Amino acid sequence: MRVLVTGTSTFFTPRLIQGFATRGVSVTAADDHLWSIGKAIPQTRWLRTPSLSRNPAGYLATLIRELKSRPYDLLLPTFEESLLLAEFREEIESLTCLLLPPFETMWQLHHKPSLYDLCCELDIPAPPSVTRLNPSNLNEQVSGLPFPVVLKLPASNNSVGREYCETMAELVERFHAVYARETQHQAEAPFVQQKIDGEAIYTLMLCHEGRKLGEVLYRPLRTFPENGGTSSHRESIQHPQIAELTARLAAATNWSGFLGLDFIVDRADGTPYLIDANPRANPAVHLGYLGGVDWTGLLIDVQRGHHPTPMMARPGVRNSTPLLDALWLMEGLLPRKNWGPNLYQRLKKVFKPDWKLDSGHDFMGKNEWLCHIAIGWQGFSAIGKSFLNGEPIAKCFLSGANYDPLTVQELRQSIEVSNNVLAMPTRSVQNEVAAAG
Repeated sequence: MRVLVTGTSTFFTPRLIQGFATRGVSVTAADDHLWSIGKAIPQTRWLRTPSLSRNPAGYLATLIRELKSRPYDLLLPTFEESLLLAEFREEIESLTCLLLPPFETMWQLHHKPSLYDLCCELDIPAPPSVTRLNPSNLNEQVSGLPFPVVLKLPASNNSVGREYCETMAELVERFHAVYARETQHQAEAPFVQQKIDGEAIYTLMLCHEGRKLGEVLYRPLRTFPENGGTSSHRESIQHPQIAELTARLAAATNWSGFLGLDFIVDRADGTPYLIDANPRANPAVHLGYLGGVDWTGLLIDVQRGHHPTPMMARPGVRNSTPLLDALWLMEGLLPRKNWGPNLYQRLKKVFKPDWKLDSGHDFMGKNEWLCHIAIGWQGFSAIGKSFLNGEPIAKCFLSGANYDPLTVQELRQSIEVSNNVLAMPTRSVQNEVAAAG
């Protein structure tokens, strides 16, 4: 069996690659780096692609050429390239197996205002939101929301662009600043959502045609950024109500592939509000393995036409991501009140967490030092880019792996694939944007 894994510069893909390798599966790791953490796994074939964010057409063409050059039993996307591949799934599925829902379904969940509409339709709790805002009468449109509120970008990830606002005046000022910046780049306007006071609960599940095959529910013990972002330390838990909601969403969308969901459980009444969806894998991949969910075994079974028994991760397992710990520590270097004591406390917590860990890394197996070197190099490069362009480190780390179909230029590039590698009709950009929004 041969598998092409994409998005392998993310820190959670090595564990998937190792899972295939232990079963004798030949793996090709594809990303835009000359050498990355996914390519550090021994006996893995390398494929370097153009940047997904800057050249989605070239990215897609490279994958098509690879699929035509040798037979693959499965193409496994792990990050936002999933959206691009789903958009052109007919071309991909003529060459190999691809476990993804239609693009329209993926975008409905990835696009936060559309996700809110879907939650209302499926009776899944979601924070009261006001979407598709008009800046000329902002006060009137959001008057029904109690403060504090959260200003969000419709298609961002890793907390990029998120702003907390305590008053109407603060919201108006920040909305207009973000609105001007986003519209300048032909992106969608931000929307406003009520801030729920509660505990974050994240999930990762693997599905096939609406049936949940594996899932891990987890509590973020530490996040980067600290005010709510990607979990750097996490603990698996049980939460039957959230498990029922994730199953409902998977069935309603007939989902196939990985899907990560973020909830906030209201401290007042225990209601779990769905606040975000990531139509891809997330940092809980390794936590799921530690909790008994064999993601790669499930994927192989599905590819072979089997119907595996669903797996739920056992609770009480904890692991961490060293790279995110390092970034969390660097966040403490930012100028702020009580800078010195804050940095000292972070140093202590990095080397001696307040909880016992079952695993202090996101990969297992021989030659782990290669993975650590690779991810260290990627982190160092992201720091350098952040220093030069002033953007957040997390955004720089994923700069080549993000994909935004609503960006007109990128959408046209995705369709007008060069070198006649693909022959596909050009769609109307206006129709695409209208359908997504």
